[in-house]
Amino acid sequence: MFRWLINLVQDARIAFAYLSYERECKKQWVADAERTYSAAQVEQDIKARMAEPMGHVSYEFDAPISDLESKRNNVRRVVSEAKGKLAILERDYKSELDSAYQTMNATRDELAECRGKLASAYDDLSSAKRSLDSWYSRAEGNWFGNAGEKLPKHSFFGQDLSDRDRYKSERDSAAYAIGRYKSARSSIEHRVDEARATVKRIKDARQEMFDLKKAGFDKRIVTSAINSGTNDLRAIGEEIAQLAKSRDDYVHQAKLSLGVYALEKEIERLTREKGARIKAFDSEPVILDRKAKHREEWLAARGK
Repeated sequence: MFRWLINLVQDARIAFAYLSYERECKKQWVADAERTYSAAQVEQDIKARMAEPMGHVSYEFDAPISDLESKRNNVRRVVSEAKGKLAILERDYKSELDSAYQTMNATRDELAECRGKLASAYDDLSSAKRSLDSWYSRAEGNWFGNAGEKLPKHSFFGQDLSDRDRYKSERDSAAYAIGRYKSARSSIEHRVDEARATVKRIKDARQEMFDLKKAGFDKRIVTSAINSGTNDLRAIGEEIAQLAKSRDDYVHQAKLSLGVYALEKEIERLTREKGARIKAFDSEPVILDRKAKHREEWLAARGK
C-alpha cells in the first residue's frame, strides 16, 4: 500500500543523481562536438598556404605603414604644440588681467565687509554677555537687585525677567550672526584665493607669450607651421590608405589563387555545425533519451 511512496522517493533520488550525470554528459557532448567538427587542420592548411604571401605583406606593406604611422604621430605632436603656442600668442592679456583684477579687488572688498560685520557681531555678543552677567549679578540680591524676592515679568522701576530674556535673545542673535559671517568669510576667502590664482595663471601665460616672442615665434610663423603640418598629415593619411588598399588587394588575389576562400568557407561550415550539435544537447528528444538512459543505468546499478 506504500508502493506509491517508495516510487516517489526513488524518483526524487534519481532526479537528484541526474544533475551531476547531466553535467558530465554535457562535458562529453561538447568535447565530442569539438573533436568531430574541429577546424584546426583547415586553419593549419590556410596558415601554410598563406605563409609566403603574408611574409611579403609584412615586408612590402605593414612595415612601411608602421613607419608612416610613426611619422604621422610625430607630425600630430608638432601640430598640437604649434596650436598651443598660437593659443598663447592670440590671447588679449591686458583685457584678461583687467577683468581678473576687477574680480579680485571686488572679492577683497566683499571679504573686508564680511570681516567688519563679523567683528561687529563679536562686539554685540560681548555686550550681550556683559549685560546678562550684570543682570544676574543684580538678581543675586545686591543693592540694585530685588533683595531675594521673586522677580516680576515686567517692572517699570525695578529689575524684571523681560530684561534677562532680551539680553539672552541679543546674545543668541549675535552668536548666530557670528556663525553665519564665519561661514561667509570662509567662502569669500576661497573665492579670493581663486581670483589670485586666476591672476597668476594669466601672468604665467603672458610670460610664456613673452618667452615665445623672444625665441622668435609669432602668430604668422606658428600658423604657417600648423598649416604645413596639417598638409603633411593629409598626405601621410592618403599614403597609408593607398598602401592599405594595395595590401588588401594583394591578400585577396593570394587567397583566390591558393584556394583559401574555399577553406575559410569550410571553417564556417564546421563552426556552424559544431554550434548546432552543441545546441542539440538541450533539445527535447535528446533530453528524454538521456533521462531514460540515466534511469535505466541507475536502476540496473541497484539491481532493480
